[in-house]
Order: sequence, then structure tokens, then C-alpha cells
Amino acid sequence: MTDPAAAPRRTVTLRSPSGKPLLTLRAVPAALAAAAALVVAPRLTAVAALAALARKMTLTIEAPESAAPPA
Repeated sequence: MTDPAAAPRRTVTLRSPSGKPLLTLRAVPAALAAAAALVVAPRLTAVAALAALARKMTLTIEAPESAAPPA
């Protein structure tokens, strides 16, 4: 029996308007942190999201390029 190939690890990056990365996390911990923030402090999370929009920050999800093409 063989092990399935490991899934590519995606990263979530929050960038300033100038393009400088402010925060980089893996996708799963980033999603867990966002969900926890929504549960614990939904209003603060909403204000933080609006502030990021007002400052024109960008959120990118990047997947590493695999060496072998998918089968």
C-alpha cells in the first residue's frame, strides 16, 4: 500500500498597499484564526476587515508549484 501524495500547502498573505507582506500564514491556521475571531469578537473582526479595506490591503492565497504535473 502506498501513501497518497501530500497536498500542496497553501499560504495566505496579507499585504500592505505598497506590496510589502505584513502577515503570512498557512491556509488552515489562517482559517481557524478567522473562525475563532468571528466567534469570540465578531464586531472587532468586522471593524478590522473594514479597516483593511479602507487601507487598500490585499489578501492573497498562494499555492506552491508542484514539480510533477497532476495525474
